[in-house]
Amino acid sequence: MIATAGTTNTGAIDPLPELAALCREEDLWLHVDGAYGGAFVLAPSGRPRLRGIEAADSLCFDPHKGMFLPYGTGCLLVRDGAARLRC
Repeated sequence: MIATAGTTNTGAIDPLPELAALCREEDLWLHVDGAYGGAFVLAPSGRPRLRGIEAADSLCFDPHKGMFLPYGTGCLLVRDGAARLRC
């Protein structure tokens, strides 16, 4: 399942804890698209809004969006690198 952690246009965030619970129940991989909003988990004021992001099996974020870097960058974090090879 793919969940969104902050859309670029509106900042909308999917209900991450609920989606994570569903993925656990159904044995699904949870990927969180945090390209825009994922970096805000580093700020104390952003953590409550991104509650549940820690349950993701994988997460992408773009530091040039949330951290205002001067050049385009993208990151993919995977909880268990070996698991991605079994998918």
